[in-house]
Amino acid sequence: MKSIIGQVFESVRERVLDPVSKRISEIACEKVLGVVEEHVDCHINFQNYVDDLKRGVGDLKRKRGDKEAELRIVDHSEKMVKEEVQGWLEGAGRVIDVLDIEEEVENVSYLSQGSLGRRVRQKTQEVREIHNRGNFTEGLVIERPPSIGIPLPTENMVGKLDVKEKIRGYLRGSEGMIGVCGIGGIGKTTIMKHIHNELLNEATQFEKDIWITVSHPFNVVRLQGDIARKMNKGLREDADELERASRLMEIMKTVKYALILDDVQDKFTLTRVGIPKPTMENGCKIVITSRSVNVCNYLSCKIVKVPPLSKEESFNLFLDEVGPDVLQIPNSDEIVKLIVHKCAGLPSVIVGIASRMRGVKDTCEWRNALLELPQ
Repeated sequence: MKSIIGQVFESVRERVLDPVSKRISEIACEKVLGVVEEHVDCHINFQNYVDDLKRGVGDLKRKRGDKEAELRIVDHSEKMVKEEVQGWLEGAGRVIDVLDIEEEVENVSYLSQGSLGRRVRQKTQEVREIHNRGNFTEGLVIERPPSIGIPLPTENMVGKLDVKEKIRGYLRGSEGMIGVCGIGGIGKTTIMKHIHNELLNEATQFEKDIWITVSHPFNVVRLQGDIARKMNKGLREDADELERASRLMEIMKTVKYALILDDVQDKFTLTRVGIPKPTMENGCKIVITSRSVNVCNYLSCKIVKVPPLSKEESFNLFLDEVGPDVLQIPNSDEIVKLIVHKCAGLPSVIVGIASRMRGVKDTCEWRNALLELPQ
């Protein structure tokens, strides 16, 4: 049954228009009538649409709350929220948070109910669509991909860029075993920490980047356990060294790894520990840091020697650590240069002394610090 408004339009059209104009007017009238009837409907049923919206928002809030409750009991160390779920939660939250229709409803005038009712009806449809997209029958989470490795805290690396790039070149090349050698405190560990973190950030060459600080005295069983834990695996505590080596070998053959063994002081064989030999075929790499060239040679490593810092690098590092104000102390310039010279280009020694002297303003204390250093 046509509305009264529609009947009036049709009566006028029949009396005054020719066939072509009549067809044009039909189209125009249909559009106008559609808008008018929608406005009238929204005005008459205004309160019903408002109630529908409130129910829809309530349903959406409850569903969002249920999903968030499910996620709170998930072990996020092993599983991660699906991107589509995260997007739905954020979208639902935005719709709920910015919904200011209720305040407008309370203050709307009688004549404005039609236009506001139309907005309410549109918002209700949006709420329903978001609600329907939140079923997620296949679950809210997926297995978290295995971690490549854990970033390590690092100190600033002074100089040594050429050494670092040489090691990176060997890691990209055909060398499987790399030995980073130098006396204690020369900066071997710092260089390798920077490389380790760079490998993690790139996450393209290796599936696993493992950092192990080797214990002293050397203990095969402990080293086996340390490596297995970094691979998120376990070894039987009651198994002997050979059984553990066999199991570790099986584990490590499943991934393309970079293994960094820091501060190796004793000779050992990869087979005894259960570490597969790096080859071009498996793409794995092993880097050891050691004070002993003999240890590196025993493991058939490509040797990279870490030299001491230059005089300029040593002096700049000392000033960075102690603070430039030290040069304002009377007669301090020559004392500082002598102290830095006695540090022999060793970053750890330079940093240690500079940290101890930071804030000291007395020239006598600086002279005493110089005298305490070995000749």
